[in-house]
Amino acid sequence: MWNLQKTVFIDRRVEEVHQFATNPVHWYQWYAGLSEAENLLGTGGKGTSMNLKYYFFGRSLELHVLVVENAPLEDGYIWRALITGAFDANQTWTYVPTNGGTEIHFEMNYELPGSILGKVANKLYIKKLMSNSIEQTLQNLKDISESE
Repeated sequence: MWNLQKTVFIDRRVEEVHQFATNPVHWYQWYAGLSEAENLLGTGGKGTSMNLKYYFFGRSLELHVLVVENAPLEDGYIWRALITGAFDANQTWTYVPTNGGTEIHFEMNYELPGSILGKVANKLYIKKLMSNSIEQTLQNLKDISESE
């Protein structure tokens, strides 16, 4: 399993950021490379599931997302999902009120299919591309959240 972690500060109340960011209807607007949800069941709470296409490295990857947690956490929120399909992953998004805004902590553990060749490719290329994609995703979410 490989791990990516990123943090971003958004100058908007935690309740508003969490409500917008966890609604899968909006994901394609800010999540870099993501299609609109297909076969969507739910609104982002626990048990929500959907199929998505993730455009990465010039390819369309078929994914299924299942939300396993969307709950208050101390004075913020936590959201977790399992991803299966072209690759397996789990994502955790923690929304923490900070200085009148929201700090988001993103963490993803993922496993690429394939043998040692896949692991070498990840080490050399894919991890850097995934990291850049997540940075762009968080920046997009920040820009949209702060513009309204």
